[in-house]
Amino acid sequence: MKYFEKKLGERGGYVKYYIQEPHVEIDPNRKFPTLVICPGGAYLWTSFREDESVALRFLAEGFNVAVVHYATEGREAYQVETVDDLPASPATVFPNPLVELATAVAEIRNHKEEWAVDEDYIIVGGFSAGGNLAAQLGTLWHEDWLSNLVGENKETYRPTHLLLAYAALDFTPRKLPSHGEINTILHATTGELELNQEKIDRMNPIKHVSKYTPPSFIWHTLEDVLVPATDALSFSQALSKVEVPYELHIFNKGKHGLVLGDLRTGIKLDQANAQVYK
Repeated sequence: MKYFEKKLGERGGYVKYYIQEPHVEIDPNRKFPTLVICPGGAYLWTSFREDESVALRFLAEGFNVAVVHYATEGREAYQVETVDDLPASPATVFPNPLVELATAVAEIRNHKEEWAVDEDYIIVGGFSAGGNLAAQLGTLWHEDWLSNLVGENKETYRPTHLLLAYAALDFTPRKLPSHGEINTILHATTGELELNQEKIDRMNPIKHVSKYTPPSFIWHTLEDVLVPATDALSFSQALSKVEVPYELHIFNKGKHGLVLGDLRTGIKLDQANAQVYK
């Protein structure tokens, strides 16, 4: 296995790569499925809980893994007393994270021979806000404007499948104030403090599901109070209407941020769910 990191864009993003290596003792010509992970973090940071532990779990199952740390301002930048102290031009304003993710996926296809990539399985997955970002790519990859921004043929960053875990799929900015009542997600994704429905609709995956959206594996929990399970249900229904295959799992137990479903990614019993783990 090869591990390395690469800079992503000019805003501070980077990608962590865990690349399998074919071996003559097994199969020197083997190609490996690749999972591209987008950690969550409300577009304020990228969560460690949805990073290395997830990568190692899938690496052990025979996947190449790339963890995309799209550029963020960091939580500290939003722990402010007044709106005057907010970041002036957040790195996470749409479509910046989407362009970074598309660039990371293109990098994988452009190294398909060197990294023994199975092009039939380039899966883009994400958790929470990272799931929103993964679904953005899944629903917008075919758009010409995105290809112009990425500077690559759109087929180079096309996901073959999506893996969406407690993802914000019917995106409306949830109110997660720092100090006071500043809607941090709204500001991080639009650069504004007031709701601009046109901007929200541009980044809202549910608005862009089409025949071009790849087959999707979706899971959520009913006890999630930050991102409701209805997001997963609505997205699945939208896929069904355009006859895109999907698999949906809604678990009764588990709060937001369940990750792997065991205590590798948490210290509390409500961060564990044996059904999710399996």
